[in-house]
Amino acid sequence: MIYPQRMRKGDLIGVTATSTGIYTERNQIKLDLAYRQVESLGYHVVETENVRTNWKLVSSGPRERADQFMALWEDRDVRMIAQVFGGELLLEILPFLDPERIKASDPKWVTGFSDSSILNYYLTTGFNIATATMDNILYFGMEELHPSLTNQFRILEKCGRFRQKSFDLFQVDEYEDERYYEYYNLTEPVVYSHLYGKDSEKVSGRIIGGCIDALRFVIGTPFDHTGEFCSQFPEGMLWYLDNCQMPTPELRRALWQAKNAGWFDNARGILVGRTYAEDPFEDYEFVDALHDSFDELEIPVICDVDFGHVQPQWTMINGAYGEFTYRKGKGALVTEMR
Repeated sequence: MIYPQRMRKGDLIGVTATSTGIYTERNQIKLDLAYRQVESLGYHVVETENVRTNWKLVSSGPRERADQFMALWEDRDVRMIAQVFGGELLLEILPFLDPERIKASDPKWVTGFSDSSILNYYLTTGFNIATATMDNILYFGMEELHPSLTNQFRILEKCGRFRQKSFDLFQVDEYEDERYYEYYNLTEPVVYSHLYGKDSEKVSGRIIGGCIDALRFVIGTPFDHTGEFCSQFPEGMLWYLDNCQMPTPELRRALWQAKNAGWFDNARGILVGRTYAEDPFEDYEFVDALHDSFDELEIPVICDVDFGHVQPQWTMINGAYGEFTYRKGKGALVTEMR
């Protein structure tokens, strides 16, 4: 694996809109606050032209979004590229990214989640470059940063071995008033669950994954390098998957396609993130989709883990080695960048 250099205080972070731009007044205020918070952590921020524009779901055309990303990728002063937000149509930029230019430049950390995970996944599986699934930069727009947010930068500063344990509480509903800018609205206890009812489990492998809503559209395209990437690692793969909003039958179809494309051939375990999308479709429940997708694999599957669209979330380093331990509703992930 190729690991970008660790982040250092004073480094420059380039922010770009690979999918949706930030255009509402409320979110622009939040973005300005996010920049101040990142600067308070010791970094400098520069944004591309498309960050504060949006039209028909995207910040700008696919070529423009790709060009603005590549400009940051090739800028030697930029040490990290933070995707500003998720969205729906990041996949459009993939044909306009130049593989030779990507390989010719020194790698740097690329961060984000949700739709942003498509770019992370492509860089890791296609070029063996580690990427960080963590909060998009807009999420740093709060008066008091949750430890999960400050930890994300500490992890990239350390670039070594680190441990994350399950949080105590998670957020079901965001604040809708002025407290939107203050803090997470943490109200519900964090409880992981084992799909097969075990009280404890330990599983390890190379970490790979992201938002399955978005990643499913890469399957079978020229940008799908999953098979050759996963086959490099005799220790196998530790998958993490986040369902943002797919109904249960759609989730089943996405996982069926991924499994039949060979994505899970080398899997040692699967972590499933917390989700809002757990409502049954008629009599077909979320857990049914997981059983139908994973039972044949005969590997551990742990659900409601601390990543995805229900905050707060861990930092997942695509390509790093991970060891996950589960015991009675709680868990921990030890990650090694080796």
